[in-house]
Amino acid sequence: MDEQIEPQEKSETLLSEEDLLKPGTSIKPQSEQEHTSAEAQAQAAKSDHLQYNKDLESLKESVSSDDQLNQPEPKKHSIIKELLIWAGVTIAIIFIIQNFIFQAFYVSGSSMEPDFHNNDYLIISKIPISIFYITHLFGQKNMDIHRGDVLIFRYPNAPETFFIKRAIALPGERVTLKNGVYTIYNKEHPGGFALKEDYVDPQYVTQGDIDEIIEQGKVFVSGDNRSPGGSFDSREWGQLPQGNITGFAILRLLPINSFEFISLPTYPNQ
Repeated sequence: MDEQIEPQEKSETLLSEEDLLKPGTSIKPQSEQEHTSAEAQAQAAKSDHLQYNKDLESLKESVSSDDQLNQPEPKKHSIIKELLIWAGVTIAIIFIIQNFIFQAFYVSGSSMEPDFHNNDYLIISKIPISIFYITHLFGQKNMDIHRGDVLIFRYPNAPETFFIKRAIALPGERVTLKNGVYTIYNKEHPGGFALKEDYVDPQYVTQGDIDEIIEQGKVFVSGDNRSPGGSFDSREWGQLPQGNITGFAILRLLPINSFEFISLPTYPNQ
């Protein structure tokens, strides 16, 4: 006989149609106990969140405090130190400018009238001097001086005193002074040429009797004031050593109405 398998009896209880959720219906609300438990969990989570925020804020404050403690305290004398550094730099710059580039001088006296007057405020260039000090190390004997340059220098017989004069004759040249006229002899003019000086007041005659050759490293200078006793210059005390020269007058600042850049005079016969 064919063996038949008997269907097992179902032990599970079948849900009735009423127990099934119908389409469109909502889930039934939780019981009161379940609702209370959910609120407690939410409150605990909120409390934990607030506590976390507090801990995080406390940690930030602690880190910030540690950073402040670790930062070096500003030195008490830092401002004074910076001021001293700037003062030192400023002094160094002024020193370099005054000793190697430019310097200011007041004219004292009347030996350069009518071109320069007492209390004229001049700016002199020291650049040719600085260049000469360098080239002199390599055998250069003479400074770059041009006839007519207005020179400021230390008087050879009293170096603490400064004079202002005009270059008349240069190294290697022969200069004579006869009948109030300077005559220059050089390679370009072996027969000599009379120095026409338009900057001299024509009512005066240059006094003196000169005939000499200018040595290397020296220059013959004379003041523009050719009145009797108007200028104490190379006619009396001899040739000027170039090492005594402080600078070349390049600018007159004061008085305002005489403001000008100082240019070389022209000598028509040169």
